[in-house]
Parts: sequence; C-alpha cells; structure tokens
Amino acid sequence: MFGGGVAVGGAAYLGASWWVFLCSVLCTAIAGVPAVLPQESEHRRDVMREFLRHRERMYRLRHERPPSRTTGRRTA
Repeated sequence: MFGGGVAVGGAAYLGASWWVFLCSVLCTAIAGVPAVLPQESEHRRDVMREFLRHRERMYRLRHERPPSRTTGRRTA
C-alpha cells in the first residue's frame, strides 16, 4: 500500500500524464483487495457464498418483475 502511495505521489510531483496516475491508483486498489478479504479458507468460502447469493437474489428481482402498465407512449 505504501509503495502505491509513493508511486502516485511521485507521478503527481513529476507531472506525469493522467493515465500513469490512473494506472498507479488501480494497481494500488488491486493490491489492497487481499488485505480486505478473510484469510481463513472457511471465511473466504462464506464471503463468496454470500456474494453469489446476493447476485442471484438481485438477478431474480430484476427479471421476475411484473410488466409495467405503461407502454412508454405518451398520450396528449
């Protein structure tokens, strides 16, 4: 994490272009993901299971909605 901060600060100080700044921020974010996830395999499994359940629930809510009453046309 500290290395990413140094890279971003150095790029800003040296006047690097926007894509260098963006890449360094993305690399820092990607490197931080393992620090946030649980390290025990059972806990990791539970996190992934809940994530997939959430996605499935959202999919069902989006696709099982009753059709709306309006057709999208305006009547004057």
